[in-house]
Amino acid sequence: MRTSLRELLSYLGPGFIISVAYMDPGNWATNISGGAKFGPALLWVIVLASVMAMGIQVLAAKLGIATGKGVAQLCRERFSGPVVVVLWAAAELAMVATDMAEIIGAAIGFSLVFSLPLWAGAVLAAVSSFALLGVRTAHKRGFRWVELTIMALVGVIALSFVFEMALARPTASTVASGLVPTVPNASALYVAIGILGATVMPHSVYLHPYIVQDRRDRLIESDGDTEAVHRRHFNLERLDTVVALFGAMFVNAAMLIVAAAALQGTGIETLEEAYVTLTGVFGANASLAFGIALIAAGLSSSLVATMAGQTVMDGFLDLNINVWLRRSVTLVPSLLIVAAGFDPTSVLVASQVALSFELPFVLIPLLWFTHEASLMGNFRNRATTTGVLGVVIAVIVVLNGWLLYSTLLG
Repeated sequence: MRTSLRELLSYLGPGFIISVAYMDPGNWATNISGGAKFGPALLWVIVLASVMAMGIQVLAAKLGIATGKGVAQLCRERFSGPVVVVLWAAAELAMVATDMAEIIGAAIGFSLVFSLPLWAGAVLAAVSSFALLGVRTAHKRGFRWVELTIMALVGVIALSFVFEMALARPTASTVASGLVPTVPNASALYVAIGILGATVMPHSVYLHPYIVQDRRDRLIESDGDTEAVHRRHFNLERLDTVVALFGAMFVNAAMLIVAAAALQGTGIETLEEAYVTLTGVFGANASLAFGIALIAAGLSSSLVATMAGQTVMDGFLDLNINVWLRRSVTLVPSLLIVAAGFDPTSVLVASQVALSFELPFVLIPLLWFTHEASLMGNFRNRATTTGVLGVVIAVIVVLNGWLLYSTLLG
C-alpha cells in the first residue's frame, strides 16, 4: 500500500516530542564546552551519539506499537513488587532531575534575554510551563494539539541555530574535519564521553511507547487489529523518529560548530558566558537567537518531562494523579535551588549525573521486552538487532557509569 504525503505528514509528531530530550538545556553545556575547547574535533561524536539514540527510540516505539504498552507498565506486570518499587523510585528521581534541568535552563534563557536576575527568570519559566500545560489538556480534543505545539517550539530552536550557522559561516572543510573520528587529548576524551553518555534520556524511553498509542488505537478502529496494520504503523513511526532525531542532531552539531567559531580558545564553559561572548563576536542578534532557543528548549522539555512523569506513575503504580498537581510538585525543587543561589551550570551537570544513574533501569528492560517472543510476536527483535543494540546500550550504560563515578570524585 502506497503512502501519500498527507498521510506521511499526519504521522510526524511523536518523534519530534521525543527529540526535545536530545536538545534540552542539559545537553547544551557539553556541546558548548566541546566546541569552545576543541573546535569542531568532536562533531563526529554528536553524529555517533545521534545514531545510537535513533536505534534506542525506534526500539521504544516498536514496543508500544506491538504491545500497546510501555516499559513501566510491562515492568509492573512482569516483575515482583519490590523490584517494581525500586524501578519506580529510580524513574521518579530521573523525572525530578529532568524537570530541574528544563526549568533552570529556561530560567537562564529568560534571565539572559530580558536582563533579569535568575530568580525572576525562574518565576517566568514556572509561569510559562503552567501556560504550556494548558495545551496538554488539549489531549481530550486530540493529542495532535500537543504534538503541534512541541513541533513549533522545536522549529524555533532549529531556526535559531540555522541563523547562528549563517553567522558562523563554517566552511565545508571545517565540518568535514570534525566528522573524522579523532580525540585531541585526555580532556577531549572526557567531553566526548560526556556527549555520548548523556545522549539517551530515560524519560524519552518511558514516554515514546505511550505517545504512539493515539495513532495505534485509531488504526485498529479503522483497519482492524492485524499484524499488517501494526507493521505499517511501525514503518511510519520509525521514519518519524529518524527524521526528528536527525533534526536534533543538526541542532546539537550546530551548537558545537557555532561554539567552535565564536568561543574556541576562550575557556568559556557556561551558557551565560557563551551568551555574552556571542554578542561580541557575531552581534546582539546572535545572542538573542541563542537565548530564545534556550527558552524554547527549556519550556518544551518541561512539558515533555511532565508527560513522561505521568507515564511513569501510571505505568509502575497504576496511579494517575492530576497533571497540575504533579507540575506543581516537580517545580518546587527547581525554584528552591534557584532561591538558594546554586550555580545553574553546576545544577545542570548534577541533573545529568542523576539521569545517568537511571539509564540501566530503563534500557535493560526495554531490550529484554523487545526480545521476548511471547510479548512481541513477529515484532520480536532479530538476533542481530538485539546484539547490536545490546552493545549500544552496554556502551551507554558503561559511559554513564564512568561519568557518574568521575563526577562524584570531582
